[in-house]
Amino acid sequence: MKILQSVVFSCVLVSSMPLMAHDEGHGPKLNDSGKFGGTVSAVVEKKDAGLGAKAKLQYKAELVRSAEGKVQVYLYDSTMKPVDASSWAKIGTVTAAPLKKGSKSKSFPVNFEGKAFTGQIPEGISKPFNLDFVFVEKGRELLSAFDNLD
Repeated sequence: MKILQSVVFSCVLVSSMPLMAHDEGHGPKLNDSGKFGGTVSAVVEKKDAGLGAKAKLQYKAELVRSAEGKVQVYLYDSTMKPVDASSWAKIGTVTAAPLKKGSKSKSFPVNFEGKAFTGQIPEGISKPFNLDFVFVEKGRELLSAFDNLD
């Protein structure tokens, strides 16, 4: 019986390693609630994304998704006050990266539409997946990552 328990425990541990490897994320952990019912994530400079939780928080982003795959990203300052992104590049880039081994990532644009960046997730993305949003503000690239979405 102990051998069976050891085998089961080992399988669970090994199968969860990919999730643990990306668990640190890109930027500080946040506990904020979204103003539109979405998920809130840190926005950091893209060049600092590899620092994980040590990356300096630039802004916060709220991801709101519809059942049809429409995405909207609202940007906030550190106190969750809306940020005027009208002076930023009007088009951002999103990479949808499925967690399933062998699945291919797909990129798609998001367009600034007054209060949020809006776009459509391409069909055929297997679930669960990560969405990495890249925005350009005054020449610097900013990244907000939303992980393990389904």
